[in-house]
Amino acid sequence: MPPLIFRKGLDLKHEVADVLAASYHSELVGHIKSDGYRYSAGRVTIHLAREFGFCYGVDRAVDYAYQARRRFPDRAVHLTGEIIHNPHVNNELRGQGIRFLSDSGASIDALGADDVVILPAFGITIEQLQQLEARGCTLVDTTCGSVLNVWKNVRRYAAESFTSVIHGKYRHEETQATASQARGTGGGGHFLVVLDRAEAGHVCDYIRHGGDPRAFLDMFRSAISPGFDPDVHLQRIGCANQTTMLSSESLEIGNMFRDAMRERYGEAALPDRFRAFDTICSATQDRQDAILALLGAADGPDDRDWRVQQQQYAESGQNLRQPAAHLPCRRTWLLPLGPPDCPPSCRPVGRGHRRGLAAGRPGLYRPDVRSLDAGQYRGAGDRPDRRARQLLTASCCEFPEQPPLRSCYRMCLQPLQ
Repeated sequence: MPPLIFRKGLDLKHEVADVLAASYHSELVGHIKSDGYRYSAGRVTIHLAREFGFCYGVDRAVDYAYQARRRFPDRAVHLTGEIIHNPHVNNELRGQGIRFLSDSGASIDALGADDVVILPAFGITIEQLQQLEARGCTLVDTTCGSVLNVWKNVRRYAAESFTSVIHGKYRHEETQATASQARGTGGGGHFLVVLDRAEAGHVCDYIRHGGDPRAFLDMFRSAISPGFDPDVHLQRIGCANQTTMLSSESLEIGNMFRDAMRERYGEAALPDRFRAFDTICSATQDRQDAILALLGAADGPDDRDWRVQQQQYAESGQNLRQPAAHLPCRRTWLLPLGPPDCPPSCRPVGRGHRRGLAAGRPGLYRPDVRSLDAGQYRGAGDRPDRRARQLLTASCCEFPEQPPLRSCYRMCLQPLQ
């Protein structure tokens, strides 16, 4: 008998809504959003990105995980790994007794029919799914719809004997899952993962001019399908991407491969040699656009004295920094998400700095400070610019045990390289 799989929730959305709101919603962020996504105090203005908070796929995955715990209170509930790359969310789930199969000593082999397993937002490989099905586990599938769209396209590539060229990080769970889908129904499909334009350029050069296959295989030895032969499997290619990669780079890489195939085989041969479907995640694109719009909202380069972006554990957050990194700005800082240690190298904020730009993350934003009332901040004074600095400091406090404000009135800022 096939295992029971929940793919559209567990009919407990309303029952967990209050718990989710208490854990992940913030009056502070709500106040800033309602006031035009900005907050001013004295000499400091905080701008909030208009796309800020959980994207739909992350919101759905976390919701399903909470529903699963509520639906099966007396059964062991597991996650194959982190549901999203966000320490606070994963710690909250651990606190509910949800176990992680990625932890030391945990194994799929120990599971049975009484176990419930939650599949993360970025999916799992076909091999992992088959293992879980063989053990009869009840499955709660939170795989994001944008990821499923990528899988649909790479399976189509395999069926039509096209090699899937995936823009992504081959060690990332989503890319590993997509690569397994690119093998196709019979497992005979092929894939190649390229990290960036530089790696894509090496592949394009090989398409155009050929080269040493052994050197090619050595360069991409961890990012290719078994039995990959560049002289054979680069003759027909289809492009896809890890959904959290920088969308502009994914599109540029697709154009690079289109040009290489055109130069090698001619324009007339492109329909039989090259495929490219839109697998850009709309939420990722919206957040990248919001970063650019946020920076463009300033009056000019002189008003962009510095900007603050929250450090990301997720790939999407790391990639969100890229479009902002090259825009005019006298100083760019990276605000740690974890509890800051306030090292000796930290720099004072506020004196001589007129504008701060706080860019939102696509995943969790949960400051422990829920109000703009300066009296809630430890040691808060009356100066409005100090209250703004305290607000910025509080925004990086993700962990409940972290005091909302460091009494030194300094933010631990690191230069963004």
